[in-house]
Amino acid sequence: MYKKLLIICIFLCVPFIEESNLFSQCNPNKIAHKYKGNLDDYKYDSSAYNVIQFTDKPQTVEVVFSAYAGNIYKLVFGTSFFDEDVKVNIYDKSMRVKNRKKLFDNNSGIDNLFWELLITKPATYYIDYSVPAKGTSTSTDGCLVILIGYKNNQLAKK
Repeated sequence: MYKKLLIICIFLCVPFIEESNLFSQCNPNKIAHKYKGNLDDYKYDSSAYNVIQFTDKPQTVEVVFSAYAGNIYKLVFGTSFFDEDVKVNIYDKSMRVKNRKKLFDNNSGIDNLFWELLITKPATYYIDYSVPAKGTSTSTDGCLVILIGYKNNQLAKK
C-alpha cells in the first residue's frame, strides 16, 4: 500500500520539479546587480525582466517603457548568457501596429548591450527582443533584463 502511494507521489511531483528547474538560469536580481554599475552617473529608475524559452520557431518578446521630456535615458540590457544572438530593437509603436518606425537597435549600442538616448518629448517606447529558433545551441531558456536610468537634461531646462 505504501509502495503504491510512494510511486503515485513521485509521478505527481516530477512535473513540478521539472518546472522549477526550467527557469533556473533566470536570476533577474543577480543579472541586474551585475549590470547596474553600467548606469554610471545615471539615476536608477526601474528594471524589467523577461524569461524566454528557445524553441524550434523564432519569437518576439515586447517590453514597453515610458520616457519623459527633459531627461536623458540610458538603457542597459543584460542576459543570462545564453548562446543565441538575441536582437534588440526599439520602436515608436507596438508590434501590433503596421506603420511603426524603428528608432534604435543593438547594432547602435556599445558592445550591443548599452544605449544612451536623448528623449526630447514624452513618449512610450516598445522594445522588441527577437529570439531566434533554438537550432543546434545548448541553451533552452534564458533571461533578458533591462535597466533604465535617467538624468536631467540641463539644456532642456533653459
